[in-house]
Amino acid sequence: MKRLPLTLCAIILLLAAPVMAAADCPALVKQALAVTDNMCQTTGSNEACYGNIHLQAKPNSSTPNFIFSQPGDRVNLSEIKSLQLSPMQVDTGEWGVALMHIQANMPAQSKKNLMLLAFGDVAIQNDALTPTASDVEVVGSDAINVRRLPNLNAGAVAVLKPGQEVTAVERLKDTSWLRINLPDSGETGWVKSDLLKGTDDLSRLNVVEGSQPNYRPMQAFTFISGQDQPKCAEIPNNGLIIQTPEGAGEIRLWVNQVVVKLGSTVYFQAQPNGDMIITTLEGHATVEALGVSHTAVAGTRVHVKMGADMKPVAPPSLPQSYTATDVQNLPVTSLQRTIAIHAPLTDAEVAIVQQQQQAQVVVGNVAGAAVDTLNNVVDSAGNVVSSAVDTAGNTVNTVVDTAGNVVGSAVDTAGNVVSGAVDTAGNVVSGAVDTAGNVVGDVVGGDSGNSGSGDSGNDDDGGLLGGILNLPCKLLQCNK
Repeated sequence: MKRLPLTLCAIILLLAAPVMAAADCPALVKQALAVTDNMCQTTGSNEACYGNIHLQAKPNSSTPNFIFSQPGDRVNLSEIKSLQLSPMQVDTGEWGVALMHIQANMPAQSKKNLMLLAFGDVAIQNDALTPTASDVEVVGSDAINVRRLPNLNAGAVAVLKPGQEVTAVERLKDTSWLRINLPDSGETGWVKSDLLKGTDDLSRLNVVEGSQPNYRPMQAFTFISGQDQPKCAEIPNNGLIIQTPEGAGEIRLWVNQVVVKLGSTVYFQAQPNGDMIITTLEGHATVEALGVSHTAVAGTRVHVKMGADMKPVAPPSLPQSYTATDVQNLPVTSLQRTIAIHAPLTDAEVAIVQQQQQAQVVVGNVAGAAVDTLNNVVDSAGNVVSSAVDTAGNTVNTVVDTAGNVVGSAVDTAGNVVSGAVDTAGNVVSGAVDTAGNVVGDVVGGDSGNSGSGDSGNDDDGGLLGGILNLPCKLLQCNK
């Protein structure tokens, strides 16, 4: 825990809070945000800062000497189990404000953080496991593959060099596979444990299922925002604003068991047996629940119906417009990036956005190395299907080109039928391409990361065809 020294300005503001009159709501809000800005300006990565009175915080059971009781207190996000912020109390000047800097899936060495600003009657529960870590290194003289899942047939996402040091963060129950942080990346992958060695007791790592995503502190959380009406027009409605840093790309969160991918500034509200509302103030937010995803572009919002347990009970709605009144009082001036809230889209603009999302044709990008997974494909009626759909919205079992015609072979990104492999730029190539779409001279054999026709790997997953690419035989024109 860290506590900032109180400045004279902050002391004056805090002492003035209890006597703030109800008629002076704008000043009360301005004061609370000013205190938060002042007391929380040096909040570090993966830290929460107590911004303005009143907050109730519960620590994780393993956290000793937890102090988070007055403005300026800061704690690591992994130490927090839950937070409850105070609704606006105009007679006492109370209005809970908390600020968090969340690493999420950004690289560990990045100095940028996602910012979460919570205000008003908001309850947040940290759903991410308390982090565990163990330093390990690659054994032997061969490079090894890092796989997307703890499975020898799963695609490779990276290659580790002999002797390379990495950090293991989770394990399967039998410790046969370890999940590691990928170097220079905010992502993770799986490695067979017998290909790594370390000095720590690996049994102390968190045990997870192989398909369970890895979430860092507060990258996964459950929250509820109160429905009480503001005491005066100038008070913003209870909720959260989440903003990604400049140049960070798309950040992935798990909010109320809904996947949200954002590169933007987004306002969240949620009630049990009601809706979670994701309002995009600038940029975009893609919302996925129950196998269906829709994107709220700036000027729109998406609704997801919630059950009493704050889990989704229906897929997200198509994007809809919001009103200027819905967003006019939001405290965007306290964010790390200055933005102008996007004007609500007109009915005509919303209709175009909805039509584009309803008519979107998702086609497997067939290349010499792989076919992209067809997740959450919908036909023209909006039904989820397990295969590709043509431009008329009909489900097909084969590949379709950009004109929507069924073809028997691969198509490049221009929609032209080709007989050879295509890379991610849509160019026909004569060699193999990896799962990133890059042309490679040889197929990587085994899990050793060595190229060639033999299997010099350490995990015995089938040599040439069972290595990093796992190519379909028909694409390699082999005889199997």
